[in-house]
Amino acid sequence: MFNSLKSAFAVLLLAGMSTTAFAGIGGKVGVASDNYFRGHNISDGIGYKISGNVDWNGLYGSVGLMSLADDFDGDHLMISKLGYGMKLAGMKVKLSYNDYRHQGGDHDGWKEFGVAMDLDKFGFKYHKGLDGAGDFYAIHSDILKVAKLEYGDWDDGGSYWKIHKGFDLLKGKLHVGYIDHEDNEDDFADKIKDLDNFYVGYSYKF
Repeated sequence: MFNSLKSAFAVLLLAGMSTTAFAGIGGKVGVASDNYFRGHNISDGIGYKISGNVDWNGLYGSVGLMSLADDFDGDHLMISKLGYGMKLAGMKVKLSYNDYRHQGGDHDGWKEFGVAMDLDKFGFKYHKGLDGAGDFYAIHSDILKVAKLEYGDWDDGGSYWKIHKGFDLLKGKLHVGYIDHEDNEDDFADKIKDLDNFYVGYSYKF
């Protein structure tokens, strides 16, 4: 299945390159004090990520890599997606098939079917785990205006909440945020003092 996913993405990429009038091709690179994935710190220190994507008349594909800490199985978390985006009743809706792999390790990874909906200041996404993998959902909002809020829950990884903000800088984005995972049993005062809960990073789209 993974080879089929890569082949499909390659076909989509070539098709997009041959029809640039209809396709959007781009990517993103970033570095952060910590790489977070669904509330978990997976880099345990400075981490980086890189991704590339093609969007062709609503059909899209993407492949991304996130660096992993030494105590994880593998060097990178690889995330591949194929999907379709549309506008429905004033909402932006995306459907996708997602494949997650630990590159360089023995972990088989997992697969999900996802749906994401965005309406004005609120958004929701739900990923249905396939072949026994756990489900994941997240709700996010920028109703505070000064920062964005997010709450997520993953059957295989617990729940978390996040507050974060992005600033334009040198044609890219400076990101600052705070994440609290349910595994953190400290009281609120200690959580605020814990620097491990805060992160700062920079990303650039091309």
